[in-house]
Formats: sequence, C-alpha cells, structure tokens
Amino acid sequence: MSKPLFQDADPTTEILVKLGELGASVEHLLRDFGDEKIAARDNRAAMHRRLDEQARELSALKTELTLSRQVVEGLAKTQSETVLPAVGEWRDMKTTGLRIVGVLAIGGISLGATMAWFSDQAVSLLRHWLRIG
Repeated sequence: MSKPLFQDADPTTEILVKLGELGASVEHLLRDFGDEKIAARDNRAAMHRRLDEQARELSALKTELTLSRQVVEGLAKTQSETVLPAVGEWRDMKTTGLRIVGVLAIGGISLGATMAWFSDQAVSLLRHWLRIG
C-alpha cells in the first residue's frame, strides 16, 4: 500500500499526518465552495439589477405610451371639434360654387342661343328694312 512518511513512525503519527492532509483538503474545498457561493451571489445580484432596470424601463415605456395615447386622443378631439366642421363648410362652399357655375353655364348657353336667334332675326329685319334681297 502506501509507504509511511517516516520509517520509524508509529501508526498514531501517521494517522495524525493523514488527518492534517484531510483537514487541508477540507479547507481547500470550503474555500472553493465559498468562492462559488460568492460568485453565485454576485451573479444573482447582477441578474436582479438587470431585472430591476428592465422593470424601470418598462414602467417608463408604459408612462410614455399613456401620455402618447392622451395626446392622440386630444388631437382626435380637436380634429372632430374644429377641422371636420371646417371641412364640411368647405364642401358646402364647393357645392354652392359648382351650382352657381352650372346656373351661369346654362344661362350663358341660353343667352348665346338667344343672341344667335336674335342676330338671325336682326339680319333678316335689316335686309327687309334696307330692301336687300
């Protein structure tokens, strides 16, 4: 098996040496586990910091979304109260203008036709008066 550390060592001394080695190994393992615990704690703390940051950003985003929604609702209300009536009035003015143009066009055509008829009659009357013809 294993060779004793000391040639003349009694078994008690060898057991104490082995216990010392075992104790050193246990201390080394405890240090390693302690380091792992510290690393795990630091990782958890970093993760919680990131989660807290995400929660803050989400809260800010919700606030901004709520404010934007309020602005859009305000713009929609303003549009329905001011812009839409103005557009309706503009359409009414446009329709009235087209009606006036239509009446003037019909009147112009009628006047032109009447003037053409009167000019034919005037020529005929002038020829009759001047006895041309």
